Amino acid sequence: MTRSIISLFAITFLAAPLYAGPLLTGVVEDVNAQTIEMPSLPGAWQRRIEWMAPEGSEVAAGDVVVKLDPGDLIAREEQLRTDLEKRQLTAARSIDELKLEVLDAESALADAESAVRLAELDAAIPQSTIPKLDYDRYQLAREVSLKDLVRAEAQLLIKQEQLQDTIEENALEVAQAESNYTRIKEALVATEIRAEKAGFLIYGENRFNGKKIFPGETHYSGFEIAQIASREDLQIRFWVHEADIREITQGDAIDVIADAQGSEDFATRVSWRSNQAVNKEDWSDGGYFQVLAEPVNGMPSTVMPGMSVMGVRSIAEQDQ
Repeated sequence: MTRSIISLFAITFLAAPLYAGPLLTGVVEDVNAQTIEMPSLPGAWQRRIEWMAPEGSEVAAGDVVVKLDPGDLIAREEQLRTDLEKRQLTAARSIDELKLEVLDAESALADAESAVRLAELDAAIPQSTIPKLDYDRYQLAREVSLKDLVRAEAQLLIKQEQLQDTIEENALEVAQAESNYTRIKEALVATEIRAEKAGFLIYGENRFNGKKIFPGETHYSGFEIAQIASREDLQIRFWVHEADIREITQGDAIDVIADAQGSEDFATRVSWRSNQAVNKEDWSDGGYFQVLAEPVNGMPSTVMPGMSVMGVRSIAEQDQ
């Protein structure tokens, strides 16, 4: 904003008898703009902005508008993908091995059941029809086969329980590995921030010093770095020096003109003002309060979100 523009605006408004108070500096913003904040990603509490679409450029829903430095997320994603694949292979191998052991136990049980049936047939031969030595041998064989059957049944139950436990344990371990991989994969995807609505990209301001945020800077998680705004629901956000804030009250009529060449002035009304001032290092000493003003009869078609504007309080209504 050049000094000549400010002087021209001041002369235009302050020379007229229908205006009074300080010259206000502000910006046009969309009430329902998409706010883009620095996401909270694993591995770092702050991230560097690698790239941003040019400020003021028109974007469509789904367009990539901000790219963040992924840091070590790429390497972590590759490592966790490898770990997941290994975990899945190990789980499948251990389960398959136990399934084979269960099959062997089932086969051993079938053999034991067959041996019991044969032993019982021999043991059922009347003692009077065979020598006593053969009779005793058949009875002993029957007892041994029954004990073998009990052991085979117990072994099968043990192997089945081991298989079920292994399936459950491996399912938990695979699920944990999948969760770790998915978390890092989603974090990597989140380093590319996309527009959720059509509009114009507007770079944010550092809330600590009032300076514009640009690519190459590093900011904390939750820090607002940009907005995507449209013309659907516009308002004006003024920054008023602490020496002048007492002259602005809620409900005041503010006449506004955009910095853009050929813009026409339009009427707004103050709807809110902040209770606390913030510093803006690029401006001047002292704090600045925020003041919101809404258009009275809509905004001119030439006014776009992100435009700088100037305004002055109108006293026409007070005189009437």
